[in-house]
Amino acid sequence: MEKQHQYLKKEGYKIVQTKTMNKWRGMLILNIKHGFDIIGTYTDEKGLHKIILEKKFIG
Repeated sequence: MEKQHQYLKKEGYKIVQTKTMNKWRGMLILNIKHGFDIIGTYTDEKGLHKIILEKKFIG
């Protein structure tokens, strides 16, 4: 994930978003540990609850 974020910053990206579900807590925790914030939730067309996370690159 760190290499991916370094690449995105180098390419000029200011924000990266990802989505996960509460049942995949390991992924949720990993994203939070790497600087993501939960910015919202929604229910998809199959009725599954999704969590939207976002990380802003500073500098």
